Amino acid sequence: MKKLLGILIILLFLLAACGNYEGTVVEIKDSSFMLERPSGNSEAVVEELQLIDLTTFSGDVSSFEELEVGDRVIVVPADTPSDFPYFLPMEVIVER
Repeated sequence: MKKLLGILIILLFLLAACGNYEGTVVEIKDSSFMLERPSGNSEAVVEELQLIDLTTFSGDVSSFEELEVGDRVIVVPADTPSDFPYFLPMEVIVER
């Protein structure tokens, strides 16, 4: 029973992290930042993440103003429709 519970907990953590984006900040704009994410091929993918009022920052920074080019981040996206054209971060976890 304990083994089954342990497996269930591990699976829940893995599923919770499936929708997150991980990468490196390559450019910072007024209300957005560019995130370079590794891809399956040799080229990296660069995405622009538009900040919203609900975006929170945690980890090594506590605000957007403290974010720097080169920071490694994990981004938890906001819930948006699948055809929505922008990536909106709900939480940005910064690791320096």
